[in-house]
Amino acid sequence: MVSSDKPGILIVEDDVILSTLTKTMLVRMGYDVTGTVSTVQEALSSVVEHAPDLVLMDINLGTKFDGIDAANYIYHCFNTPVVFLTGTADWEVLKRAKTAEPFGYVTKPFTKEGLCAAIEVAYNSFQINKPEIDRIRKKILETMAGDDAYLIIDEKGTIIFMNGYAEHMTGFSYGEAFLNALGNVLLMKDRQSEVRFSKQSLIKDLGTASILNQVYVVRVVSRNRKVKNAKLSTKTINDRSGKLMGYIVKLEEVQGKML
Repeated sequence: MVSSDKPGILIVEDDVILSTLTKTMLVRMGYDVTGTVSTVQEALSSVVEHAPDLVLMDINLGTKFDGIDAANYIYHCFNTPVVFLTGTADWEVLKRAKTAEPFGYVTKPFTKEGLCAAIEVAYNSFQINKPEIDRIRKKILETMAGDDAYLIIDEKGTIIFMNGYAEHMTGFSYGEAFLNALGNVLLMKDRQSEVRFSKQSLIKDLGTASILNQVYVVRVVSRNRKVKNAKLSTKTINDRSGKLMGYIVKLEEVQGKML
């Protein structure tokens, strides 16, 4: 039976045996496991879809954009705490892992007692230091799982995440768009403002839009050449020191003809 005061956990681990073992340990200790996934894309999608309270994240997922990179956006964009699962003692890797501001580390192999202790300490620390964060976190994730299109890009304009409605508007699947340049996926035309959002100046224009905090009317052209009217707004993503990490791009589809 799951205890209501225990956090819901997402497990991100590409070793199937270890993932299954970890899930079994957590369930037996009364935790709700919201999902077990093995890739960065699945991790980001699962956080938005299932809103876990905490993520157990393997650092090495066998990809260039690894668990550390994913944890950075999960925490700084989704306000969800991360505890790293790691089998490495490499100082450079651990040094880079600190940039994601994890709430703990669990070294492989681990015991259920060690795992439970790491989770409880991490989640209690998260709640104590951020008393309003749970409400904010749930609101953000509920919004991103809704009927508007959301894309998350890094500071260079590389797509990190897009929700289902963004797939619908652009005609690209998240898998196709992941780590692709935003200008190759989000195509717009007939802008009627001083901010043009052209492919050549897209990142600069998004930065300007976030500073001005304005909504712009755009026409989004999907890959099958269908045109949809939308209201575009953007918001910066910053780490806790204020350093720019990227942008959240929102597209609210507007039905009918717009001037």
